[in-house]
Amino acid sequence: MSDTQIVIGPNASLSVAQARGVMLAMTAVAMTVALGFALMGFWPIVPFAGLEIAALGAALWVLLRRNRYREVLGFGGDRVTVGFGWMGQGAAAEVDWPRCFTRVVLEASATRNGHNRLYLTSSGQRIAIGRCLTDAEREALHARIKSLLPPVWSASLVEVPGEGPAQRSASRAGST
Repeated sequence: MSDTQIVIGPNASLSVAQARGVMLAMTAVAMTVALGFALMGFWPIVPFAGLEIAALGAALWVLLRRNRYREVLGFGGDRVTVGFGWMGQGAAAEVDWPRCFTRVVLEASATRNGHNRLYLTSSGQRIAIGRCLTDAEREALHARIKSLLPPVWSASLVEVPGEGPAQRSASRAGST
């Protein structure tokens, strides 16, 4: 199979320049109104306008930070790699699993209004992927990953070092 890389990230529709523009526009409007009231003698409005602008700035900072989150799935040769991290900082965590033992699982929500969950599993380990995606996007990703992984029955065809097909079938016959 060919090498395939899937990059998962949030639907980030607000750029840094747009966030700056929103922040400047809201600051100008809030401070103009606050200073107008301050000139009429209602000076306590100015600190509250400043707090509102600070809260807006904090919310925009959190939003822009979350927009940089990425999950990178790599399917190459006989390995599957999964990396989690922030764009521009490299992978904060990474796992590397054999492709033939890796499975993708889509779990439905336990509640009617909950979200489904998508997992990659291998050898008893499980990693949640696609947390920033919608349910429909998770279902599409599930189908795409499933097409990239070998069928379940092919894992039984993997050769174990020091054990040929004849020894493996003889040991299975003896265990029944």
